[in-house]
Amino acid sequence: MQCGPILVDGQDRRDHRQQESEKTGHQGDDADAVERSEVCAHEHRLYDGCYPNWAWGRAGRQRGSMTELRPGEVIAGYVIARRIGAGGSGVVYAARHPRLPRLTALKILKRDDVVGDDDVWRRFEREADIAAHFDHPNIVQVYDRGVAEDLFWISMQFIDGLDAAELHNVSPDRGLRIGTEIAAALDYAHGKGVLHRDVKPSNILVADPDSGRPERALLTDFGIARLRDETTKFTHTGNISATFAFASPEQVSGKPVGPRSDQYSLACTLFVLLTDRRPFRADNPLGWVHAHTQERPLRISEVNPELPEAMDAVFERALAKDPQDRFESCADFAYAATLAYYSDPALALTAPARLLPHPPVPRPADRSRKPLWQSIVHRRTLIPVTVAAVTAAGVAFALHRGDPPSVHATGGLVPDRFVGIWLATEGQTNYRLTVDQGKVGDPVLSNRVDGVLPNGVPFHCEFSAPLEEVPHDGDRLIVGTSQIVEREPANACKANGPTTLTLLSDGRVSRKTDVSGLITYTRDDAVVSSWGRDDTAIARAFPSLIGQLDSTGTAVGWQGSSCRAKDPGPGEAAQGAHRVRCNADDTTGQVHFDILDFDARPGQSVAQLFFDNKVATTGVSHDDVAGELTVTTAAAVDPAATQDTEAHRAVAAVTFPDGDPRSRFVMVLRWPGHTVNSLLTDWLERAPLK
Repeated sequence: MQCGPILVDGQDRRDHRQQESEKTGHQGDDADAVERSEVCAHEHRLYDGCYPNWAWGRAGRQRGSMTELRPGEVIAGYVIARRIGAGGSGVVYAARHPRLPRLTALKILKRDDVVGDDDVWRRFEREADIAAHFDHPNIVQVYDRGVAEDLFWISMQFIDGLDAAELHNVSPDRGLRIGTEIAAALDYAHGKGVLHRDVKPSNILVADPDSGRPERALLTDFGIARLRDETTKFTHTGNISATFAFASPEQVSGKPVGPRSDQYSLACTLFVLLTDRRPFRADNPLGWVHAHTQERPLRISEVNPELPEAMDAVFERALAKDPQDRFESCADFAYAATLAYYSDPALALTAPARLLPHPPVPRPADRSRKPLWQSIVHRRTLIPVTVAAVTAAGVAFALHRGDPPSVHATGGLVPDRFVGIWLATEGQTNYRLTVDQGKVGDPVLSNRVDGVLPNGVPFHCEFSAPLEEVPHDGDRLIVGTSQIVEREPANACKANGPTTLTLLSDGRVSRKTDVSGLITYTRDDAVVSSWGRDDTAIARAFPSLIGQLDSTGTAVGWQGSSCRAKDPGPGEAAQGAHRVRCNADDTTGQVHFDILDFDARPGQSVAQLFFDNKVATTGVSHDDVAGELTVTTAAAVDPAATQDTEAHRAVAAVTFPDGDPRSRFVMVLRWPGHTVNSLLTDWLERAPLK
């Protein structure tokens, strides 16, 4: 989690350090080190190389307005790796999870803020309690919270990427996509009875593309969210929690707020993303109050002439002073903004096929839905969205809000280009999608999902889905509602409704699901071929574990591991074998593992190759292996007690049983800071070995 540069009472600060890569797992079908720094008060920034006079340790934490921890300190079992940044409610660190090989974003509440202020602590608790119930691909997950050593902490999903406040010169299609994803997150929260109340660029995290998954925007920091029925109780005139530049008129004037307040803040945020300017001119709190309550917003097409004039009225409506004059939902606003942008005939050719991944969230049954043209024409506000017809490209847009154009079933079989095994990796979660040949009604899709739940428990889910429709275009495949075939634990898996598989121009397949959003899969043969001739056998045996090689010679595999081909050199054990090394240079606490290919079962025993024949062995079972794996360690290593360090490495060599085609491979594993037993149960047991 990161915080952006917009300042409220000088409390928002950001550390520009590069983040370690980590994303969390999902639990549905297709689900889905701090350097010493100084807060330079006159700049409101953190600069490396500024060394404070604070004394570190517990005594040092109590000085100043910020709660400061240094690398290696342990809070509630989490090992601090580095500082990410600070915001209005606390300091955020990247920390190693006490049991799992992953990074966690650990927020520590500011000590001075909580002393003598029970409301602050209640707000901090509420952030976790509210967000912990959310299950949405565009909301940062909250794992746990508590008190340790008089410090209040909350652990959250670690996102590798930037916050939106760091984005500049954003292309309109990217900005609109980010806005659409955050709109979906807000409508989801509103459906749960929760207002965010602090929507702004620095509370939007933009996750880097990874393992075939495109860039994704996530909403974070529900630290000042309230349940709607708490609004009057906690709102006080003149005590504005949200950043003034993005606060709604009702917030700055102390009036009751509702979902359309978040829509107003989203409109301010999207305006900034599309123009690098704010929709109002002000430079102090009183100025912002006047601007939000009295002034008209700037015209977005004048601020950024590359945007069509049709967008002006969309933003004017979303930024209306009266909440009743705004759009019915955040998704309605994002839809109208996107439609208005692509109404420009010069842009129509680049428009998405259906304009948005999903129609906006449907309203409850007792509320009628107006067509889009009626929503746009509202209280003397006319949005001049024109129908753009580009005959040569066959592109046309209609100004109505209904279901997407229907597709026609051919009644045929699954196109051959969909048939096969498709792989994807997301953080600690692996997906193995198999598409078989069949006709409408046949169970053609099976999906295996393995990962880790937020509480650290591993999960395994298998699903099946029938073929529902084969559209004429041949680039899509519609499958019906998924059925759960196997799940462990019982509450880990959620089945999807009907989904569409889309064949992409680069040969991959994407699947948009209602459980975990968009997952993009790579054909298993493509994963294998990307490694080249010498390493093909390793890639074919462990495609999900090591991932697909990219143009830089590095692959991202299971649990975000970074792998590359590096055969053993002179003086190394197993010289002459081919080797893929993963996380060899990683310092964030990930498992380090090598996979060695000897072409045939090694002539020398593992004991000879790696341990000078002084070994202990044990057998372990694995779901992907018929029979037992053999784990070999040095005789001096106590699997239950010896922790791996640079000075005393607790290395385990894993071999496959006779008769297994993978008996030609040896896996060499170590997990810094952990025992061999932890390695076997927390990592190897879940690692995908097929």
